[in-house]
Amino acid sequence: MHLDEVKSVRVRPDFGWYDHSGQPLAVVNAKYKAERPEGFPDADLYQLLAYCTTLDLPTGHLIYAKGNAPQAAHRIRNTDIRIHQHALDLDQPPAALLVDLVGIAAVLGGSVSAADS
Repeated sequence: MHLDEVKSVRVRPDFGWYDHSGQPLAVVNAKYKAERPEGFPDADLYQLLAYCTTLDLPTGHLIYAKGNAPQAAHRIRNTDIRIHQHALDLDQPPAALLVDLVGIAAVLGGSVSAADS
C-alpha cells in the first residue's frame, strides 16, 4: 500500500487485519525497543498515524517490547484517529506474557468491533 496517490511512498505495517472482502479492520506496528523514561518516541506515533490515514482506520496499535506503563492512548487532533500504545515485558514467564497478549488482543478486537458498527 502507498501513502500518496501516485504510489511513490510505500508503507508497510507489521500486521494488518482485513475482512473477507479485503477491507482493513486493524493495523499494528511492533517495536522491539523499550519505552524511554520520558515516554514512547514521537516518530513511532507519526508512523502509525500514516498507516491509519492510508488505511482509513480510526484506530491503530503500537506494541513495544517493554515500557514503563502498560498502555496509553492518544486521540489525534482534528481527526477521529486514536493510537493505542502497549508495552510487553518479554522477561516475564510465558504464561504471564500470554495474559498480556490476550489483553492486547481484546483491545484490538474492540477496535475491530467499533469499526464494524
